[in-house]
Amino acid sequence: MKRLWPGWLLCGLTAVLLVYMAAFEARDISCTIDGIPLPDAVITGYDQDAARTLYDAFTDELAQAEAAGRESASAAYVSMHAGSDLLFPPMLAASLAFLAFAGLNARAPGGAVPPSAKILLGLTFAVAFTYLGFDYVENAVADALFGPASLKLPLNTDLVPVLRVLTIGKYAAIALAAALILSLWIGAWRSKRARHTNATPAAGAARDPDHSE
Repeated sequence: MKRLWPGWLLCGLTAVLLVYMAAFEARDISCTIDGIPLPDAVITGYDQDAARTLYDAFTDELAQAEAAGRESASAAYVSMHAGSDLLFPPMLAASLAFLAFAGLNARAPGGAVPPSAKILLGLTFAVAFTYLGFDYVENAVADALFGPASLKLPLNTDLVPVLRVLTIGKYAAIALAAALILSLWIGAWRSKRARHTNATPAAGAARDPDHSE
C-alpha cells in the first residue's frame, strides 16, 4: 500500500480543505447574515421560504457593506465558489475514486478479482464524477441567485427548485459513492479472511506428524 501514498495525501488535503471551508469561510459568511446556513451545507436543499430568507439577509447585509465600503457577504460567497470551492469538488471526486481503487487493491494478493468488484469500482468512478458535475452547477446556480448583481433584482424563484435538486443530488451522489467504497473494502476484508482461513488448515496439516505417515 506504500505506493498509494499520493492518494492518501490527497484525501488528507481534501479533509483539511473541507474543515477550512466549513470552520472559517462558510462560518464567517453565515455569521454576517444572522447565522443562516449557506445552501451548499443544507442536505435537503433550500425551499422557496428558506431561499427568500437568505436572499433578504444577503440584500440587507449588502446595503450595509456598501455603506461601510467593505466586502459584502454575497461577494465573499461568490469568491469562495471561485476559490476554495472551485478546488474542493475535483479533489473530493478524485479522493472518492482513489478510495474505491484502494479498496480493490486491498484484496488478498494472488487472488482473482471478481467481476462484481470491478463493476463496483467503475460505478464509484461514475458516481464520484457525477457528484463533481452536481457541485459545480450548484455553485453556479447559487451565484446566480445570491451574487451581488442578482441582489439588485427580484429573487429568481424559478431557480430555487433547480438549486434544491442540485444540492440533494450532490449529497446523494456522495452517499452512494461512500456506500460503494464501503462495499469494496468489506469485499477486501472478506478476501483476506478467506485466504487466511484456507491457509491455516494447510499449515496445521504440515505440522501434524500423523499426516506425514
